Amino acid sequence: MEKVSITHVTPEQFGYKDRGIVKWLGMMLSDHSEALKKEETDNQLTEVKAKEEMTEEAIAKVLYQAYATDTPVLIQANVIRNGNYYKDLKCKVSGYAENQIHLFLKDGRVTSCTMEEIRNATFMNALDWHDKRY
Repeated sequence: MEKVSITHVTPEQFGYKDRGIVKWLGMMLSDHSEALKKEETDNQLTEVKAKEEMTEEAIAKVLYQAYATDTPVLIQANVIRNGNYYKDLKCKVSGYAENQIHLFLKDGRVTSCTMEEIRNATFMNALDWHDKRY
């Protein structure tokens, strides 16, 4: 058997200098960051109307039923920022421990809150949770 040797040759060995890739990546990263900031600003500018403030007992009933039936809920936080409430939180109740309500958000994140931080909780249409329309 004959021994085969493999020689690796790079474009740089022939005098080619690739300067464009680094610039292109930097421009793309900058454009992407700018688009994300614009989207965040647009989301913050949306005026969210205050929903009816519910009692803790009423909120607890909704959250318990949502947990027991695995039904998604819309939660309005009892927090005002720049004169507006935050958009409703689309989530499912995943549990309760030590005064913390654990939530699974529609975008896949997991978070928790206390009962005092909730202004309103209503059931969400399951079709909206799964982004389906018939």
